[in-house]
Amino acid sequence: MTATGQAAEPAVADAYLVCRAQQGYLDAYELLVRRHSAMAYRVALRLTGNHHDAQDVAQEALIAAWENIDRFRAGSSFSTWLYQIVTRRALNKVSRNQEEISLDHLPDLADPAVEPAAAAERNLAADAVTDALLALPFLQRAVMVLHHFEGLSYAETASVTGSTEPAVRSHLFRARRALGKKLEEWR
Repeated sequence: MTATGQAAEPAVADAYLVCRAQQGYLDAYELLVRRHSAMAYRVALRLTGNHHDAQDVAQEALIAAWENIDRFRAGSSFSTWLYQIVTRRALNKVSRNQEEISLDHLPDLADPAVEPAAAAERNLAADAVTDALLALPFLQRAVMVLHHFEGLSYAETASVTGSTEPAVRSHLFRARRALGKKLEEWR
């Protein structure tokens, strides 16, 4: 029982839900979608830089995952597999819409307790970081998002991007250096 007097929902592992989804149980896949849709959107937004494109990418990735659930093998976690799908879809979207990158629709995270000048400074810094991140080549951006924002290990990031750990480290090094140069004035 929870503090509200309701029975706690049992935790069901992704592996079990994937197995059930592979057997055709849509409700199992629906639970996977509820668990991972926010992550899919978040990664897509960081990779595409556009709210509408991120929604499209996340939705397309979740549909593709359902359509290909029978191909999923337990060699990695469902989330790692979904990261791969989202990353590929985002790359396709960015490649097609290179000139349309915009972060105008990011949610406003304004804190009313923060002074307006401090909030404006924070927003300018966040915009500078976002612009610098979007200016990176896609693979560098992807490893930055997956490793630093999503917390994936080097091995997981390599698996998602289809590269090696040394390549991930190299891309991260180059991305950090490029971001450092672009953001020197904010230090």
